[in-house]
Amino acid sequence: MRIAVTGAGGFLGTELLRQLAAQGTHEVIAFTFDFERSRETFVRAANITAADNSQAAQFDYSGVDVLINCAFPRNVCDASFAQGLDFIRDVLAKAAADRVGAVINISSQSVYSQKRQDAADEQTPAVLESKYAVGKYWSELFVNTVCKGIRHTNLRMASLIGAGFDQRITNKFAKMIMEGAQITLTGGDQRFGFLDVRDAANGILTVAADTGGWDETYNLGGAQQYTLLQIAQAAHAVGAESGFSAPEPFIAGEGEWQNSTLDCTRLSERFHWQPRYALADTLRAVYENLKGRA
Repeated sequence: MRIAVTGAGGFLGTELLRQLAAQGTHEVIAFTFDFERSRETFVRAANITAADNSQAAQFDYSGVDVLINCAFPRNVCDASFAQGLDFIRDVLAKAAADRVGAVINISSQSVYSQKRQDAADEQTPAVLESKYAVGKYWSELFVNTVCKGIRHTNLRMASLIGAGFDQRITNKFAKMIMEGAQITLTGGDQRFGFLDVRDAANGILTVAADTGGWDETYNLGGAQQYTLLQIAQAAHAVGAESGFSAPEPFIAGEGEWQNSTLDCTRLSERFHWQPRYALADTLRAVYENLKGRA
């Protein structure tokens, strides 16, 4: 296939390129704002061509089999948020006008209420509780509108975790354990649906390779869900495996309810796909990465 990837320099986009480079069977055009770093990272991958974001809205997508849109503005609190949405609009409109073969838009579980009681499936109503959620939901609506007649889908991703993504609580807990600090929790019953970035990229590429009909929306997430306490305990246990000693996690009081879990049955059954990495597997990769950077 000929695949175009926007947002290729981000956490998910970089892993997509890594897996596409390892496969070596597809021609890939990788659009990124960090052009030089992406070009240096994949300079030895003969099947990947890095391109600057400024070229994305003028590119000829008529020969592209699948456009994977991972682009999304990082900061939702300044002018760059609107500029990022403008970029997504321009690229998707150009791709649709060129009759691109298919579009996979990366959305988020955040379009569901973060206070939900049960794991959200694709029929769960959207409840937009943040600017980020509004932006992601808008991208879905735009794709569904401009890509009528073009095969397309929106993948609502679980919260991604993995080595180097230090903003996630998994990585924060691992760092605390390495420093010998005790993890103190406010509450412990809050529920999280995580997805290892390696599984996320594999799931996306599984969808991309499928030539059948797609629904407009699929949830893409891990097979397990975890409470906050279970995440802390797993970080502690894997840290001990890695030789780090810290006090057991401690619950200091009641916390506000949160639930980011997903029901991913529809995607799993439609594409015969299952994630490979459990939470402990991801934490081992996180510890290795943190040790290498220490």
